This record gives sequence, structure tokens and C-alpha cells, in this order.
Amino acid sequence: NHLEDCMSFGRPLLVESLEEELDPILDPVLEKRVTKKGKHFTLTMSDSKEVDFAPSFCMFFTTRLPNPHYSPELSAKLTVIDFTVTMVGLEDQLLGKLISKEKYELENQRQALAEEVNMCRNRIKHLEDDLLFRLSNSTGNLLDDTELIEMLNVTKKTARDVNEKLANASETKRKIVEACEEYRPVAHRATLMYFLIAEFATCNVMYQTS
Repeated sequence: NHLEDCMSFGRPLLVESLEEELDPILDPVLEKRVTKKGKHFTLTMSDSKEVDFAPSFCMFFTTRLPNPHYSPELSAKLTVIDFTVTMVGLEDQLLGKLISKEKYELENQRQALAEEVNMCRNRIKHLEDDLLFRLSNSTGNLLDDTELIEMLNVTKKTARDVNEKLANASETKRKIVEACEEYRPVAHRATLMYFLIAEFATCNVMYQTS
């Protein structure tokens, strides 16, 4: 069947129109009951049949249910991704698109700021990890370890500089957000138009295909 063929050859498998329950026959697949025999992998199905299993195999499920409720057991076996469009999410996406077109310099500044903040935090973490490593491996009196004392001073100075940069970055981010919010009404109107058009189908089935 399709499932066994896809598992054997490592092809993706798409199962459409999923309901709130799955056939128990898929439990071995979802639980990845895979065993290695030599250089090959096999999976034992519910009927005790062994099927060749390729590590590149993956399975996808889609559902037409607007708000499905899956059991905790099923949710633990799957990665659930909600692609439902919400007004808040769509408005934020449209705002980002609008800013990148009308005020691209703000978008570039925002991205550069995010990268700088990330680099600062990584630098602090790296220094802290190095300091903790030296403290845990230091022997004798800590006050006599000149390298450790020097590293501690460097870490304190760097942390102070980084905290100043983060404070400046926070203020810059606030100004960028204020500038971007000027375009929020446009994104809001576009969102309303999308959802109004999407609801046309409830008035007449003609709008489902037009």
C-alpha cells in the first residue's frame, strides 16, 4: 500500500481530511517503533508485519475541521501546526509587508538592531560560561589566580558595556515601533477587507469559486 511504499523508499506521505481520531494501525508509525537490523531499519506494524523503514520518511496530516480537539495522547505523537489566519496575525504580517515597502529603512534598522541585541546576549553568555568554567576548575586560593581576576574584571566591564547597548537598543526599538504604528490603520483596513471577502461564501455559494 501507499504507507508501506513511502516508508520503504523514504517518500513523504500526505493524509488529507483528518478527523479528531486516527486509526490505531498508525500507532507504530507515529510512535516510531523502529529497529535496526544490520545497515537497514525496519518497523513492525500492528499486525506484526515488518516493513522496511527509510529515515527520510515523513508523514503529514491535514484537516478541514475549523477547531479540532485532539486527545493529549495523539498530540504527544504529532507536531500540531495551526495555519488558521487570525485578524491579529494577518494584521501584523500586512504591517510588516507595508513597512518593508514604504519605510524599508526602518525595517532594515529593525533587523540590524535585532542582530546586534542577539550578538550582545551571546557575548555575555560566552563570557559567563568561560568564567564559570575557570571558577569550577580553579585550584588553590582564588585571589592568587591573576588570570581569573583579570577575566572577572573583563567580564564585568563587558557586561556593563553590553547592558548600555541593550538599553540604547531598547529605546531605538521603541522609536521604530512608534514609527511603524503610523501604518497600523492601513494594515487593519486590509485585514478587514480580507475577512469580509472570505465571508462572502456564507452569503452565496457563488463566491466559493469566484
